[in-house]
Amino acid sequence: MDESVKEKYAGQDVVFKCLGENILQNAFEGYNACIFAYGQTGSGKSYTMMGTADQPGLIPKLCSGLFERAQKEENEEQSFKVEVSYMEIYNEKVRDLLDPKGSRQSLKVREHSVYGPYVDGLSKLAVASYKVRIHFMKGLC
Repeated sequence: MDESVKEKYAGQDVVFKCLGENILQNAFEGYNACIFAYGQTGSGKSYTMMGTADQPGLIPKLCSGLFERAQKEENEEQSFKVEVSYMEIYNEKVRDLLDPKGSRQSLKVREHSVYGPYVDGLSKLAVASYKVRIHFMKGLC
């Protein structure tokens, strides 16, 4: 890697420290979390989000951190429920990446008067462990 590129390079750990830690903290404070990766083809969005087996990306690090912290903090008075949606917007088409039917139909973005924008028909799956998350993500990237 060229020295000028190395200066500007942010590895997976740096990305997680800068973005992931705050997202995780906010989730435990009761806020929904959303990651929006935008950029031209080949700019590194998928790598940053998913990473590799040796260098896990933001999503695997968030999932791991989420379940580790939930396990530590769960007790008789406090329990956790994790729900996941995973979508792609490409060429102005919204696609559900967790669609159990595997359909490639384009979904519509709507707006609720109280809750705000949402994707009509987007899967929302309950996830009980990090291993379940890995099962869902295999084959998507």
